Amino acid sequence: MNNAITLVPSDQIIVAYSDGEITAGEISRALFYANSRLLAMHLYIDKSFSTAMPGYAENFYTLMQWEMEPMSVGLLDVDTCIALEQLANVLAVAYFNPVHLKIDMVRYNESLEKYESGQSEKREQTLLDKFPPAEQVVLRTPSVIIDSGGRIIVWYLPGAMTGMIMTDMQCATNSIGNLLNDSITTRKATEWRTHESNFYTSPDGKITPGCINISPAWFQQGREKHGFPKLDLEDGFSPQVSAALKGDVGRNITTSLQRSGILVSAVLRVMHPDLYRAGIKTQVQLGEWATQYQLQDMYHHLKHWASVFNVVSVICNRRSPPHRDPKCRPEAFDIMTTTGVYHPVIMDFMNLGIKFLYDSGSMLASSCRLVRHHMHVEQGSRIVTAWYMRDSIHNFVGTPRTDYAKYGNVQRSDPVEKKDV
Repeated sequence: MNNAITLVPSDQIIVAYSDGEITAGEISRALFYANSRLLAMHLYIDKSFSTAMPGYAENFYTLMQWEMEPMSVGLLDVDTCIALEQLANVLAVAYFNPVHLKIDMVRYNESLEKYESGQSEKREQTLLDKFPPAEQVVLRTPSVIIDSGGRIIVWYLPGAMTGMIMTDMQCATNSIGNLLNDSITTRKATEWRTHESNFYTSPDGKITPGCINISPAWFQQGREKHGFPKLDLEDGFSPQVSAALKGDVGRNITTSLQRSGILVSAVLRVMHPDLYRAGIKTQVQLGEWATQYQLQDMYHHLKHWASVFNVVSVICNRRSPPHRDPKCRPEAFDIMTTTGVYHPVIMDFMNLGIKFLYDSGSMLASSCRLVRHHMHVEQGSRIVTAWYMRDSIHNFVGTPRTDYAKYGNVQRSDPVEKKDV
């Protein structure tokens, strides 16, 4: 597959954010800077989490702020540099292809129930009657979806990943085959995310079906606390390392995810700078907390976790019925990537009236609470990674919640056609 994207000239302004404007050339440099600093994290993290050096974490966080000063990118390997350059090009193309909705997603979110699952057809029809999409659209080229208030709701980035990055993801997935196999359950069919009826085998047997959640620090289901409580290891209401990362195998998993973690962190820096900074702040504070209470396993994984997202789900050969993810914040972005060998499939954002060609190498960013999404695959070998942030973890360390990302009123040297949906 040819993933080449035409580079947008660097003198054309393509992104606006609260501090000013970024050109296509600068967007590429921002990605390189982001990843240099994220890779540098594991070199400095021992000091930043060391109680012997109080205040170092704050200095480290300052280093992660965005002042765009010249710096070396020597910490990056060539394959990562190439991947970032391609990603920058696709982001640039997407920004020049806005699709405008006639729906106010803030009001839409206010109409959703707290734990909206997206699985009730009657309920979803009520929402469609209240917020009907103007028409049905199928997208095949990089695009951004913008609501009536100028908020970016979706980034659609086909061809965002290089072949090397996809191979890297496949190798990482192959190393966790046993965990994927053990994740499949025969419990209630309503627990569809891991139910055996929703998985299928690969024709070549190279991909093990399954779904696992990986996190250096998260709350077990139903055990979230609000505020920053005193640690009590006995009450079970403090963040823990996810089951998949426990033991020596878990340490290898964290390392194998570093390059893809770097990539999605860099792209989030462009899509939603405030959310990116919130993720950095949360990781640093979690590291200090883990060190304070001598949680060595958590400390190790945080030290080597190269992503601003605090959870990734690895999903292999699964059918996905129409659903929402109610724990996702409406203002945030979850980033999904897909790779493998399979027939062309369509990702359907049903409540928006938009479908996406979801080929291998694609990346999608959205709030999975706001969009009811569905994709049906019956054969092939497909790996999906879904990177997201748990608001309960941000709340635990006192990180304020961010606002929506705005498209902005940017000036362009050439007109951009506005497509209304």
